[in-house]
Amino acid sequence: MDRNKSIALLDKKRCFSCRSCVQVCPKHAIEMKANEEGFFYPVVGDVCINCGLCVQHCPALSPTKNTEPFSRISYVARLKDTNLLMRSTSGGVFAGIAEKVIDDGGCVVGAAYDKDLFVNQEVVSDKEGLEKLKGSKYVESCTADSFLKVKKILDGQKTVLYSGTPCQIEGLKKFLGKEYPNLYTIDLICHGVPSQKLFHKYLEWLSLKLGEKIIAYNFRDKSCGGWLCGFGKTKTKTKTKKIIGGRDPYYASFLRCELYRESCYSCPFSSMDRPGDLTIGDFFEVIKFYPKVDRKKGISLCVVNSEKGLRLFNVVKQQFELLPIKEEQYLPEKGNLHSPSPRPAVRSRIYKEIDLSSKEYFSRFKETKLYFHLYRCVLDMIPVSLKKFIKCKMKRNI
Repeated sequence: MDRNKSIALLDKKRCFSCRSCVQVCPKHAIEMKANEEGFFYPVVGDVCINCGLCVQHCPALSPTKNTEPFSRISYVARLKDTNLLMRSTSGGVFAGIAEKVIDDGGCVVGAAYDKDLFVNQEVVSDKEGLEKLKGSKYVESCTADSFLKVKKILDGQKTVLYSGTPCQIEGLKKFLGKEYPNLYTIDLICHGVPSQKLFHKYLEWLSLKLGEKIIAYNFRDKSCGGWLCGFGKTKTKTKTKKIIGGRDPYYASFLRCELYRESCYSCPFSSMDRPGDLTIGDFFEVIKFYPKVDRKKGISLCVVNSEKGLRLFNVVKQQFELLPIKEEQYLPEKGNLHSPSPRPAVRSRIYKEIDLSSKEYFSRFKETKLYFHLYRCVLDMIPVSLKKFIKCKMKRNI
């Protein structure tokens, strides 16, 4: 095997696990295998013919430069349909657009739990299936063979909306190798992804605590304050438990950036050069710019990145309450739009100890103190004008 023509030359710290290489290989010579941390990486077999397709279609080894001239447009957005909004994360931008695509006969791809609570990129074509794609999943999602399925649908002239992390969107585009007018993409403002092995260790620990197997998990449940990061809900057959993120070992460590894939800490997509036609994320910082906006049911930031994205957004924008916002306003608030998450020193220890028993393992996780959440609540109650005055005084004293 010639490493210069194979995905084997890829430094693991740069691999996103998008699986473009696996799905493009004509000889099925590439297999994704998990390391001791539970993250998957490509392994090249003996049947490799050194065609180099895996390298050409890898977003890390052959990055694409966006040359399309377009002036981005950004909005604060929230669905007008309250019923749909309450079943969606943040302001419901994905849900509103996805339902329109389904209504028009298209397909939607996004992250969904399977029956065992593993997360995969799943293709759906009806609103019943769409329900599985709604909601945040703070764990690495497996693209599986979704790129191959999408190509077949696109070649059949049907519309596809693909939502995922920026590296997954770029991986899809590299796999396809050309522009499809019937493909629309949404990338998420991503902090980073933990391994499914770690997530399932956490579910095992929760099951032991509750005395029953976990059968459902929602990271952002609006019925218990989940419009913000940090409030979720989990279920067994007989019990429902509210998850307070700052007091939960997995959730708190996720928020502190301690659990991510190594490539997340040097992510090339943590910038405004986005691969998706649209970029979405929650935006509870909105009160700094629009103090009267009610955030209790969720609110989103939506950035239109391309002409195609603008065409799609213009079709659905009547469904949303919209407020304009400038890049210079939201960029300081959304760190992952200008730089990757910092890598904490404790990250190495967390994954080094992953094979301990779940009880012993999670007893070692440090909780975020409750005062952190109280601090955020108090901070939200302070008028924006007073915050600006305090910040100005602090700068003068430095």
